[in-house]
Amino acid sequence: MAALSITSEDIPDLSGKTAVVTGGSSGIGLGAVEIFLERKARVFILDIQAPPADLGSAANPTFIRTDISSWPSLVGAFSAIAHVHHASVDIAVGNAGVEEDGAYLQQCLRPAPASETEWVALKAECPGYRAVEVNLQGTLNFVMLAARVMKGQRDGGSIALTGSATAYLPEQSIPVYCATKAAITNLVRSLRATLPQHNIAISGVAPSATVSAALPPNLAAPIIAAQLPVSTGRHVGLAIAYSATARQSRRVEDYGKDDAAADVGGRWNGRVIHTIGDTFTEVEEMLVRTRPQWWGERNTELARAQQTASDMRDTLLGH
Repeated sequence: MAALSITSEDIPDLSGKTAVVTGGSSGIGLGAVEIFLERKARVFILDIQAPPADLGSAANPTFIRTDISSWPSLVGAFSAIAHVHHASVDIAVGNAGVEEDGAYLQQCLRPAPASETEWVALKAECPGYRAVEVNLQGTLNFVMLAARVMKGQRDGGSIALTGSATAYLPEQSIPVYCATKAAITNLVRSLRATLPQHNIAISGVAPSATVSAALPPNLAAPIIAAQLPVSTGRHVGLAIAYSATARQSRRVEDYGKDDAAADVGGRWNGRVIHTIGDTFTEVEEMLVRTRPQWWGERNTELARAQQTASDMRDTLLGH
């Protein structure tokens, strides 16, 4: 694992750049917004609630009321950024998320219906998954729209997503939330070999317990009582800002037909920064390096060969 030392001074001057942050009115998103503003970026907040009136900055963000689980709402926000505010999208932060209420696990452990009549009645009780709609579907749609905008920009752009440490170390009481965050991490992995070919980078952060609305009180209380480390929203926001602006000397991994000798680094891409307390650790590169140990050397060789045989990135639209 690669320990990182990140300060606000590591974030470059972002004058002339635009950052779009979902869920930027509170918690982690607000922490990222404050840093982007301090570094002189133009900032758009896409959220269902307005941000605090005073963010402690001479510059104020532009708030666009947006429900990212709604495709029309999200498209409307991007349309407003492009055609009302005449702005680019240089940095896109997919941060909006909701917690899980625990109902899924409770339903898993309920007795099954005892009669055909009860099974029929159960048809009318189809559960909804707000965490899936916001955390996963909304983020998928946000990444798609941001990438489409960046594809048409000369300088491309960078996408940073807020995942969770639960993608690596699941919390048993919130399985749906953990599933959505694992999906976000795998989205970064799945796109890190393709988007850079179109001048777009994608990365993520994986916060452990953080002061935010997404940390359920029943989980926060015992962690705090045990005097275990809890991060601030600004601390995680700093990891997000770093992910969206940093450079790397090499790829996380070669994929398919990638030529290792041609790897010259570039934008920070395909990496995930774990935050816990006041620390930062990049975790993806070590996972890749140790894959033969836990996946098996032969399995790893065969999987890579399959990826190489099916690598069709050069035929993708617009390449």
